[in-house]
Amino acid sequence: MTDFTETRSMLKKTAMKEGADTPVGHGAHNMLELTEHLSKGAKGEQLRQILANLERQQLRVAEIRQSQR
Repeated sequence: MTDFTETRSMLKKTAMKEGADTPVGHGAHNMLELTEHLSKGAKGEQLRQILANLERQQLRVAEIRQSQR
């Protein structure tokens, strides 16, 4: 993964470009929120859940992008 700040910046740009009402934009907003929780020092079970949710969102966005081709 790239630098955390860079990743959040890319997510913000994607969310703004796609718009919150689109599936990709919604996913980017979700990942942005999850990374905010990570930046606050999530630990234990909360950390595991956040990472699992991030992975699901990444897969979902990748599938949406693939279907748009």
